[in-house]
Amino acid sequence: MSHTDAKELLAAVQGFLRQSVLPQLEGFDAYTTRVAANSLAIVSREIAARDDILELDREAGSRWLGPAAGASPDEENHPAARALSLALRDGRLQVSGAFIDYLRERTLRQMAIDNPRYSGFKQARQRWPELAAAAGLAEPSNS
Repeated sequence: MSHTDAKELLAAVQGFLRQSVLPQLEGFDAYTTRVAANSLAIVSREIAARDDILELDREAGSRWLGPAAGASPDEENHPAARALSLALRDGRLQVSGAFIDYLRERTLRQMAIDNPRYSGFKQARQRWPELAAAAGLAEPSNS
């Protein structure tokens, strides 16, 4: 028996919506079907990137708040990112160039999930190419 993972299931449903359902629809129904297919694509990208973002947050939490901030069994809610946010809000964490780079890389990763065709994402990759490359999000070369 073969095992189909969540990304494959999402891709199958998305393909069905785009190729079989959408061509038969018009107006609001076509619009909402497109929104549904796009939402499935976002969920698929979220699943693919989740572990990398959690690891980035754990490393940042450990670096700026100590080892306990980077470790938690409740990874779904990004506890390290939350701890960093609270430390910033409360003044326990001072912003440095390295911390800004963490925020930029995390933003790049989140934008790649939300909409990789977004012009702001393309501009950010051009503005911070070393961070985009480190995140595996470098702009494709035209060679």
